[in-house]
Amino acid sequence: MVDRLTSVDLLNQDLRGEHQAIVHYLTHAWTVIRSFGGAVEAIARDEMRHFKWLSHAIVALGGMPDLSPPDPLPLLSGAEALDYDISAEEEAIRQYRDHQKTIDDHRLQVLLERIVVDEEDHRRQFMILREQWQQWPGQAVVEGPQLTQESVHPFQAALKEEYEGILTALLQSFFARPHYDIGLRAEDRAIDLMKHLGWLGEALGAQGIPVTWSLPETHNGHESRGWLQEILNWSEEHMPHLAPLVARAIQHQRLDAQMARLGGWTVGPYPEGGYREWMS
Repeated sequence: MVDRLTSVDLLNQDLRGEHQAIVHYLTHAWTVIRSFGGAVEAIARDEMRHFKWLSHAIVALGGMPDLSPPDPLPLLSGAEALDYDISAEEEAIRQYRDHQKTIDDHRLQVLLERIVVDEEDHRRQFMILREQWQQWPGQAVVEGPQLTQESVHPFQAALKEEYEGILTALLQSFFARPHYDIGLRAEDRAIDLMKHLGWLGEALGAQGIPVTWSLPETHNGHESRGWLQEILNWSEEHMPHLAPLVARAIQHQRLDAQMARLGGWTVGPYPEGGYREWMS
């Protein structure tokens, strides 16, 4: 078993990668690939959740999350930005897989696997966007008002101030709430379920079928009833573009169930935390 400090170092490598992805994806969404801005911002929001989970895991090991801002990217064209984003996802997947093999704590392995599920689908989405970009070179950016050098400075200063505020608030939050579960808390699971709901609802809407919002019977939140598997089997033949999203939802279910069984893993180097064997 690798020691605690090595695990912290590896998780901080992953954290820096997520931070880099957030900054670069948002930059691309707001500039050179604005036509795909909504889709890329959705991916960036996934990376923000990964960033949170990894930071809490680092604190659980008694470490300090590395919130150093990433190096800025050079100016890229739309095609170059999408190529970069695909490569970034491939590198992230490779690094997470490598760290899964090195860190032999099952709780961390499950958490990293949960992140990999998302990264693999991000790569798929970026590859589709890249193909669409090649087929439709209408990458024209809507021109906005021309800013003078004097008017740009307040924007840049305000962005810097807001960014610093975000990082400060995040760091405080990672240490101020020592009794939250690592990984997917209830709010994270709700976000996932809302995304799954959206994928299924959009598929129904595309077929002209109204969504029924009847209240389902209550059941164990971690129990899988197999409906998604049936939808996956159907979509592979009739709606292939939906199949990867349903497969991702099924993977979320399985890993969520594993996390629920782990139990007792809390944030922070406290006696009641799941890593007290390393804090003695």
